[in-house]
Amino acid sequence: LLLFLIFLVVQILLFFIHHIIKNAVAAIKLSPDLYLLKPGESSHKYRSRLLLQNSTESDISDIVHSLGSMNILWEMLNDSDYVSVAPHSAALNVFALQSRQNYVFNIIFNSTMVHSLPVLMNIVSNLLLRSLNVTESIQIWSNPFIQDLPDTIFRLEIYFEAVLLGIIITGMPPYFAMDNAENHKIKAYTQLKIAGLYPSAYWTGQAVVDLPLFFLILILMIGSLFAFHYGVYFYVGKFLAVIFCLIGYVPSVVLFTYVVSFTFRKVQNTKEFWSFIFSVTALLCTVVTEVSFFLDHYLVTTILHYVFSIFIPIYPLIGCLICFIKVSWKGKSESGGFHDPWDRLLVAVLAPYLQCVLWLFLLRCFELKNGGRTVREDPFFRKCFTKARPWKFPDVPHEENEDEDVKAERLRVKEILSSPRSEEVKPKFPLFWELPRAAGICSHLPLPCQMPAILVSSLHKEFDERKEFLLGRKIKKVATKHVSLCVKKGEILGLLGPNGAGKSTLINMLVGEIEPTSGQVLMGDDSLGLSSEDDSVKFVGYCPQTNPLWPDITLQEHFEIYGAIKGMSQADVKEVVKRIASVLDLKDHLQKTTKKLGMGLKRKVRGALGTPGGPPSASLGSPCPSAFPQLCFALSMLGNPRVTLLDEPSTGMDPKAKQHMWRAIRAAFKNKERAAILTTHYMEEADAVCDRVAILVSGQLRCIGTVQHLKSKFGRGYFLEMKLRETADVQQVEYLQSQILHIFPNANRQESFASILAYKIPKEDVQSLSHCFSKLEEVKHAFNIEDYSFSQATLEQVFVELAKEQEEEDSSFGTLNSSLWWERTQEDRVIF
Repeated sequence: LLLFLIFLVVQILLFFIHHIIKNAVAAIKLSPDLYLLKPGESSHKYRSRLLLQNSTESDISDIVHSLGSMNILWEMLNDSDYVSVAPHSAALNVFALQSRQNYVFNIIFNSTMVHSLPVLMNIVSNLLLRSLNVTESIQIWSNPFIQDLPDTIFRLEIYFEAVLLGIIITGMPPYFAMDNAENHKIKAYTQLKIAGLYPSAYWTGQAVVDLPLFFLILILMIGSLFAFHYGVYFYVGKFLAVIFCLIGYVPSVVLFTYVVSFTFRKVQNTKEFWSFIFSVTALLCTVVTEVSFFLDHYLVTTILHYVFSIFIPIYPLIGCLICFIKVSWKGKSESGGFHDPWDRLLVAVLAPYLQCVLWLFLLRCFELKNGGRTVREDPFFRKCFTKARPWKFPDVPHEENEDEDVKAERLRVKEILSSPRSEEVKPKFPLFWELPRAAGICSHLPLPCQMPAILVSSLHKEFDERKEFLLGRKIKKVATKHVSLCVKKGEILGLLGPNGAGKSTLINMLVGEIEPTSGQVLMGDDSLGLSSEDDSVKFVGYCPQTNPLWPDITLQEHFEIYGAIKGMSQADVKEVVKRIASVLDLKDHLQKTTKKLGMGLKRKVRGALGTPGGPPSASLGSPCPSAFPQLCFALSMLGNPRVTLLDEPSTGMDPKAKQHMWRAIRAAFKNKERAAILTTHYMEEADAVCDRVAILVSGQLRCIGTVQHLKSKFGRGYFLEMKLRETADVQQVEYLQSQILHIFPNANRQESFASILAYKIPKEDVQSLSHCFSKLEEVKHAFNIEDYSFSQATLEQVFVELAKEQEEEDSSFGTLNSSLWWERTQEDRVIF
């Protein structure tokens, strides 16, 4: 809109400049005082008295009286030699009096004074009116002819505006056709696909909006160009060529914009970036072509025009408009040094239609390669001429210190997959089974036996990272290392790990956003009652880490859109929205766009979601004002999905809101037919929400089990923390440490601060808790200790130690074993 207004302002500005030029000289009133003096005025350089000569030998007092009434200073001349009394502006010679009403006037005027003759004619006319006793008078003006611009200026002006129009037009499509890049950034596109939207429907919907909008803008801009330059000579045939070029150019550029939206997605301002690239490219192509034209290199101009029209999709309309403008100059004869650009016009008309076919093909290829997987097989965006490939399960590297629970989980997954019944499984949705490099995802398994809701087998992902640009060397970065786990129905599995551990990568592979290098993911079984492919769209729910909310869409429209995509009826959607509004106190916010909502409303809602009329277990919980889950969590639960993937759902929430969020999640998964994987950084969240916890370190599954199991297994020691009243010197700290080692011989000092000392105590050093506390009390009074704590190791401390392992992995500080024992130095050992 801004670019369109800029072009319109330029047009209006030039129009007003023309108007000012045309009206630069105002009309001049030709009154007698322009050249003649008034009675009582002194002599003037450019004005004089009116000379009056009586050649009738009769009384002309009436004429003299009339001149006085017209406020003209006159002078009687008795000599016929007017040169002798020069300089004067005008003279009247009255003679041949026939009657009192009929005079004959001889007018003598000064030719150096441009308007002296019409002024005298006006004086005579008014004298005649006075003689007829008419009181009115005649007044005259001189209005100059309209000054038109020279043809050269007119041609250059419309030529400049046509080039400006073409450059502005090329910068417009990224602003309304680049929504795909933004949808990928906020993961709204993944949400739509998880909800069951076909990629073909997504792109068709985009085109249905973008094409008419671009058509309208172009018609208004081109129409304004010709409206402000109505003097352009139209050749009907060539004007129709412009129309046909416009019809092909709009879909070609829009489709091209869709294709380039798959590139440079990490650019912060994608729309502005591509708008600048498009405009600069159009400007360079136009400058190069037209410079060669004005230098009379017609062959070079033609070749450049052909190349740009065929290979630069944003150029054809500019080239077509410029050719049309040149034809309108009527300078097509060879003698005028001008060539007929009709042959160049034809290429610009046909090129966009051929490009449309190419962009459709490339859009399909990019969508299949980078668009991620879909829940349902798209009849248009599907791979043709492909054969089913066997799943690839590389040999899992043997880990000497692999945790026994992780090993047991891997064996359990392998046993489920190798069972006779699982070998009979046939893919219902081949798109998810026939993945490149044998990664499979399926939303339905027709197994008569009870299967886990989610089964992940040897899921492995490697990324190529370019380290040296000139040499082109790449190294492999492993995001996940042969992860195997399963989640049974009614269970919430917490996926923990530090930043960069591979949690989000694993979730992205589960939702089909990232292609796995190898491995297999299975979801669901026939007990879910999925009778058709359309039922599968209600199977998976996804709550991404970012808010997949469109800023210009209202809160109610979000629920209506996702409900419609999931196949919910309008009545059910209305009932759900009504329930949400009443329970979440959102009646005043449903019609607000999300950009006008506060962060609290974006991240939190209160209440229950589910299919109206469904069982109580199908909701997030009973409608109570204490439940504050995220809005995206509410969207992920829309339609009662059987499997939900939650990527750090409590990010950015205050502690009170987190408590409500956790209660809502627990209430939502009381239904034994549901299962979920939840990623988090917080041990408190895992302890409050999850039935089991799996910890990832550097992409590798290091431990798995219930929270209490991990505490019992890895918490085989105690943790001592002491706070000194004042900062102690080195000698005092060493003496205090000797006392601690006397009480606990195998104690290991941890990272400490100025006034806080921390130790890990092996379980074998604690024979009696009462004895330990009595000794610690003695130390407290002896060394001026303000406070101390002595407790069993917590799951959070286990997680912290695992996070340290990831940080120290590059320094080869050892590996984790079942007792979490590894060495930093010979003197400083870490023990649980």
